[in-house]
Amino acid sequence: MIRLIVILVLLLPVNSLVGQIQLRPLPEASFEQRITDYVNTLELFDSHEHLMSQQSVKSSSMLDFMLLLHHYADDDIKSSGMGKPEFAELLTDKYSIKEKWEIVKPYWEASKNTAYGRVVLLAMEKLYGITELSDDTFEELSAKIKASYEGPWYDEVLKKQAKIRYAVMDVGANRLDDDMFRYVEKFDEFIRIYSREDIIKIGNKYKEDVATLDSFVNTLELAFEQAVARNIVGVKSALAYHRILNYENTSEKIAEKIFSYIMRSDEVLDFKEVKPLQDYMMHRIIGQARKHHLPMQIHTGLQAGDGNIISNANPEHLSNLFLEYRDVRFLLMHGAYPYGGELSVLSKNFRNVYIDMCWMYIISPSYSERYLNEWLETVPSNKIMAFGGDYHNVENTLGHSLMARAVVSKVLIEKVKTGYLTEQEAMQIATRILYDNGVDFFKIR
Repeated sequence: MIRLIVILVLLLPVNSLVGQIQLRPLPEASFEQRITDYVNTLELFDSHEHLMSQQSVKSSSMLDFMLLLHHYADDDIKSSGMGKPEFAELLTDKYSIKEKWEIVKPYWEASKNTAYGRVVLLAMEKLYGITELSDDTFEELSAKIKASYEGPWYDEVLKKQAKIRYAVMDVGANRLDDDMFRYVEKFDEFIRIYSREDIIKIGNKYKEDVATLDSFVNTLELAFEQAVARNIVGVKSALAYHRILNYENTSEKIAEKIFSYIMRSDEVLDFKEVKPLQDYMMHRIIGQARKHHLPMQIHTGLQAGDGNIISNANPEHLSNLFLEYRDVRFLLMHGAYPYGGELSVLSKNFRNVYIDMCWMYIISPSYSERYLNEWLETVPSNKIMAFGGDYHNVENTLGHSLMARAVVSKVLIEKVKTGYLTEQEAMQIATRILYDNGVDFFKIR
């Protein structure tokens, strides 16, 4: 009995260390509501979007309840068992609205528990006053969606409801007519080279005769000049969907040898054979980003859809780039899910590495909460961008913004409640991570 008491006494100091430590005075009453209200009134900087234009949505075959399911919710609908071709048909005119609902209903019921499903419900309730997608509501929801696109819907949803001031769009050439949007450009096509046909296609696109590695690099420089003329604010790479994020600094001699072989061959080479050339071209792209003083957005962590190798997207693979290009700023996207710990270390240790929480909240709100807690303890707050909708449709971008505000509020409230931050510090951090950091990083004035 005495031994048990001694053990319990020894454990007490250990247990008392679990959780947040108090470093600042505890807050005054009602601080939770004040922080929540403050976060909810802030304008947002949206670091990443794929939005279709209002007109393209209006003229599409999914101007019904399927509009809210066609992006991200569809991944979990398919994960629950629905085939890709079967789902794709629901975005066409093949079926009536009722038939679409009958087909998708069992898969929606099985998958609506995920955050992808929850954001759909959030958007429905906020915009249309409908709380469930069901037999009783799918027609009403479809009618309301169709009617909403008759007016200035994007302004209503993005500016008035979501309070988004600026949004960074993924494709620089696909422009929407509004000052709120800024653009990044992808040059991944210059890296994803496996055959002569791939090279010829790029030459044709830019009306250049590409026969040598030098001319290929010159074409890349031309592509950059054209993109810079379109006032892009950064360079995006999504190659984690296609290959490992390890880019060795290949010599020009080795790259030239592989390029010459491809141009003489009718083969489609495998990744192992072309990797040195691909790596060489990534270094050329970063060199162009450096030349034009543009930051690099890099997809890390989870790849949407299925059939991908998650370890390819571990941000740790990028360390050599951070070391070699210390004057280039790298924004690591999607909270590197599930590599949040690795992202903590990279963004803490490298002055040129920043955290982008785009997509995170709809992947997992609890992951977002856990790692925002950690990052506020490990990473300077000027290196965190806390929201990016990452959607094709504005309705779900709004739903995602509501999730983001809720998680940010919850984390900051906990930090204040336990005395890690003061209430004033929490509000300053909220402004920084939800707006100021994005404006500063992308140099938007």
